Amino acid sequence: MTGFPIRPTRRGLLGTAAALGAGAPAGPALAQSLRGTTLVFASWGGAYQEAQKVCYCEPFAAETGARVVQDGPMNAARFRTMAESGAPDWDVVDVTINTLFTGTHDGLLEKIDTSVVDTNRIAPQFVHEYGIGCIAWSYNLAYNTKTFPAGRRPTTWADLFDTRKFPGKRTMLDQPTANLEAALMADGVAPSDLYPLDVERALRKIDTIKTQTVFWTTNSQSQQLFVDEEVSVGIILNGRAYDASRKGADIGIAWEGNIQSVDYLVVPKGSKNRAAAMKLIDVMTRAENQAKLAGMIAYAPTNPAAFKDIDPALAPWLSTSPENTRKGFVINAEWWRQNERRLMERWAAWKLAR
Repeated sequence: MTGFPIRPTRRGLLGTAAALGAGAPAGPALAQSLRGTTLVFASWGGAYQEAQKVCYCEPFAAETGARVVQDGPMNAARFRTMAESGAPDWDVVDVTINTLFTGTHDGLLEKIDTSVVDTNRIAPQFVHEYGIGCIAWSYNLAYNTKTFPAGRRPTTWADLFDTRKFPGKRTMLDQPTANLEAALMADGVAPSDLYPLDVERALRKIDTIKTQTVFWTTNSQSQQLFVDEEVSVGIILNGRAYDASRKGADIGIAWEGNIQSVDYLVVPKGSKNRAAAMKLIDVMTRAENQAKLAGMIAYAPTNPAAFKDIDPALAPWLSTSPENTRKGFVINAEWWRQNERRLMERWAAWKLAR
């Protein structure tokens, strides 16, 4: 596949969840020892990166003799600076589809070596010339289940902005992505009519709760805000909510209007360990490893063969569950690629304004 991939669709995400048949056999054997090689893997920190370490990096190290150092959290500006320097500190990086598109457009990524990475095992809509999809996930409305007991819980994005019916501190991302979509849906815009986003209308809507909102900068922080009960309702990734719930937090999520996306594994341009990085990506796409990760944190695999080993009880937490997929939509990453820099500047200015 060359150029930009077809943007993942609702049907594509649903198809991945339904494809429970056998996948391709394990990729090329890692015959060559990598003992003495040190790779740096960068991701989003917290429970997700710990799961990646256990399910991906440790098996790779045991199999090859290589050492994998963890770094992060992933930061788009830091990633760009590294790649543009031609001597990045990171070798394999977990990025959002926005960064994949931007990095491809700006020449910041190494091509995926398909002689090493077995792309046949991955659902086609998640295979890109410069990145391999590793998880499907969603932004969801989350709430404290003690504060809002059954029968009185928020269910739509409009409820995030209803401080009378659902009092307490809010939380949102400290960036425009997903916030703008959620605000517009809360203001009555249908998902099918969102793009191009009416940015100023969305910001006016967020203005109504700005003083009551804690803006999180990392996924780990969003999870901790609910664990510590500093907020009662807000935006969180489905896997982070699942991990918090699994560890005893009083948290639930709503699926209406969930905003779906995909993370990709990429190698920044100029990686001094490009060959070994490709081998790590290959291990990260194996069915057994992706199934194990999904069991630790509720992000859906991109290898269809992994679904047969996932506990059915996990399905209600996965964005690729048919019911959850039907209630959401896939974020328009191509629109964000074209507008992200401008909107990050607009977001920063808006936050500074009273």
